[in-house]
Amino acid sequence: MTDLDKVVEAAQRGDLESVKALLERDGQLAREKDASGATALHYAAHGGHRRIVELLAERGANMNCRDSRHGATPTGWAIEYLRELGGYLAIELEDLAYAVQVGDVRWVKRFLTRFPGLRTGFDHNGTPFRQLARESGNPEIAQMFEDDAA
Repeated sequence: MTDLDKVVEAAQRGDLESVKALLERDGQLAREKDASGATALHYAAHGGHRRIVELLAERGANMNCRDSRHGATPTGWAIEYLRELGGYLAIELEDLAYAVQVGDVRWVKRFLTRFPGLRTGFDHNGTPFRQLARESGNPEIAQMFEDDAA
């Protein structure tokens, strides 16, 4: 196993002491990419390991480095971590509520295709999207929130 493999594995596990030790031996590890084009920073961000993210940033990790599989930055990986836990960006929630309110079927469908969990989500006032859809007066939009297979 290479030192790059070791630092990536330690970043994934959230093992701060191992990451520190590996960076002490070779500071370039903070900037190196694995076979998928991802850095230790990508993995630390995806795992929600804040202190490791901070350490890698201090050691010169490229905050905007894109992996070669998805073209995603470490920030994108961090967002995906939170999405896996059910998190969304505020703008996504606001834009879905707006699309429902103005009756934009195409955009509502796009949101629900990309983020199916939003069917059971809430707007910034705590109103369920399902309720907003029913109140929109648009039966096609309302059905999208009732039909889990949509």
